[in-house]
Amino acid sequence: MLTTLAPAWVTAALATGAYLRGVMRACGTTVPQTDLALVSALCSGLAMLPTVGWVLGVLVMSLILLRATDADPWPDTLLSTVGSAAIWLVVRSVFAGLGA
Repeated sequence: MLTTLAPAWVTAALATGAYLRGVMRACGTTVPQTDLALVSALCSGLAMLPTVGWVLGVLVMSLILLRATDADPWPDTLLSTVGSAAIWLVVRSVFAGLGA
């Protein structure tokens, strides 16, 4: 489990960071790169936890994006959290299949 958790977290964090950067750029929202990296790493790490991790990742990401950025709830924050949650589910599925 631990041998697949670290690569899954790194993959999810990189994919989430790239996705968030694209969404924020498309929506015209400015977010510093360090904040974007911290949010994607933290929330991807939470999302990799078993059972409730995915829900925690979505909640924490939506709260951080609403409070720390000038992003609107619709469409910026919603697109960011839904797309990131989809990335996390795909990464967890792929790496769960590799670890079994």
